[in-house]
Amino acid sequence: MSNQLPDHIRDAFQVGIGPAEGLGGAWDHGFRVGNTVFSRVTNPEIASWSSKVREGLRPEGVRVVRPIRSTDGRFVVSGWRASVYSTGEVSQRVDETVVAALRLADALVNAPKPELEPLNLFARADTRAWDDQAGRIGSLLRPIDQPVQVCHADMLATTLYSATQPPVVTDLVPLVRPHGFTAALVIIDGLLLGAVDEGILRRFSHLPDIDQLLLRAFLYRRNVQELTGTTDQNILSNLGRVETTLVSYLSDTL
Repeated sequence: MSNQLPDHIRDAFQVGIGPAEGLGGAWDHGFRVGNTVFSRVTNPEIASWSSKVREGLRPEGVRVVRPIRSTDGRFVVSGWRASVYSTGEVSQRVDETVVAALRLADALVNAPKPELEPLNLFARADTRAWDDQAGRIGSLLRPIDQPVQVCHADMLATTLYSATQPPVVTDLVPLVRPHGFTAALVIIDGLLLGAVDEGILRRFSHLPDIDQLLLRAFLYRRNVQELTGTTDQNILSNLGRVETTLVSYLSDTL
């Protein structure tokens, strides 16, 4: 795999020769060389924003992967970025990741908001999720009176665990929504994956506006699948299952 990592990128981040090990989705399917992870970027502005924020971010009880600057101080060089490798694996420790998401949100309260491309598929999915809705979910939606801040749209897939060490967040995928939205997305993702029981809805029912944030988080995930035109029956079945679970649970609480 080393031939997929250009030599000039190694040189730009001062990483010499050595085998390049392919990594999984938590690292954007990048390459590890020693203690450095190289990954391609599709949006240099957002990648640079993520690196700059992660460089100084220190949430309580959560570790954040640090970016590496190039020899001339850049975060992105020719479509590549570099980060410090950290051990750990993506896990189904959903409740713990919800707690980590809340701590990350605390640390991101004053983070600079990035410029998001309005025509980007994920930005469109997010905008639609906060519009008025029809159907069963639409009847349950209520206004949320909270300030917005930077949230992480892919927390569950980018959080690594290693034994009893604090969790590690490898990246920030920005959305600008209320504080608890990152936690709500973790809960929805855990339910969609079948990685957590439905009781998680009750375990975090004390969070401000969590019922409404869960509905918006579900709509966001459903919109992403609709906009990508998915026909995967497993994905569609899981969306239907989680929608039924949410509607049943929230119909009794709202």
